[in-house]
Amino acid sequence: MPIPTIEVDDTLKERSSHGSFELPIETYTDNCQIFHSLYNHWHDEMELIYIESGSGLVRLNKEILRVKAGDLIIVNRGVLHGIKTDLKNILYFRSIVFDLNFLSGPAGDLCQERVISLLMENQAEFTHIISRSDDNYGNICLLFDKIHTCHKEKKPYYFVKLKALFFSFFYEMLMGNYITPADKEENKSLASIKKILDYINLNYSQSLTAAELTALSNYSEYYFMKLFKQYTGKTLIAYINDLRIEKSKPLLLHSDSSVTEIALEVGFNNTSYFIKKFQQATGMSPHKFRRNLS
Repeated sequence: MPIPTIEVDDTLKERSSHGSFELPIETYTDNCQIFHSLYNHWHDEMELIYIESGSGLVRLNKEILRVKAGDLIIVNRGVLHGIKTDLKNILYFRSIVFDLNFLSGPAGDLCQERVISLLMENQAEFTHIISRSDDNYGNICLLFDKIHTCHKEKKPYYFVKLKALFFSFFYEMLMGNYITPADKEENKSLASIKKILDYINLNYSQSLTAAELTALSNYSEYYFMKLFKQYTGKTLIAYINDLRIEKSKPLLLHSDSSVTEIALEVGFNNTSYFIKKFQQATGMSPHKFRRNLS
C-alpha cells in the first residue's frame, strides 16, 4: 500500500506540482493507514477534501475540525493544514487540488472581480467545512464527485467540462452563503508563523531555543508561544520533537544508519530520549517501525 507522504520545502510549502501549466488541477485518493498524520503543509492552490470513511481531526490554521464520513473540507489557498486520523477508524478521503488561475478571466469580468480575485488575494475565503445538515450539501458534494470523476476519466474535451463544473461548484457555495471576508490580522499572524516554521524546518537538526525563535517572530515570547500553539496545536518543544520524529521515519525505512545515527541526524542528542518520544508518537519503537514497515 502506498505511503501518503507530502514533500514540502523549507516553508512547509508543498513541493509537488498539481496538474500542469495548461491544466493546474490534480485529483487524489488517499488514506492515513500507515502514517496516522499528514503533516502540516500549505500550497498556493485551493484544495477540496471529501471524507469517504473514518474519522479524525483536520487543522486549518488555528481552527480544529472534527471530521467524519460525508464531510467536505475546503482548504483555501495558503492555509496551513494537516490531517490526523482516529487510530481505530482510519480516514479515507478523495481530494481535488486546483489553481484559481484556471478560472481567471480578464479585468472587468464579473466572475473575476467579485469572486476569483477576492479568493486569490486572500480578501475572502470559503467556509472550511460542509456537512450533511448544511444547505446545498447535496448539490455541492455531487459537483465535487463530478469534478473528481471528470478529471480521472479524461474524456474528450474534459477540460471544458471541468471549468464549467468548477463554476457550478462555486455558484452553489455562493448561493449557500459559504463565502466570508478574510481576517487581515490572521493573515499577518499566519505569515509570521510560516516564517518560524520555515526556520525550524531548515534548522531542526540543530539546537533550537524559544528565545531564538521568539526573536524571529517580532512578538513577545508569551504571545508568540500562544500564537504558535493556536496554529500548530502543539507547544514549541512538542512541535520540534514531532518534526524530528517525522524526519526520522524515511531514514529508518530507507537507510542503513543505526538508530543512534538517525537520532543525531534529526536533532536528538540523546538516543534514549529519541526512542521514548518515537514510541509515544507512533506506538512502537524505532527498531519495530523499521522492521515492520521497511
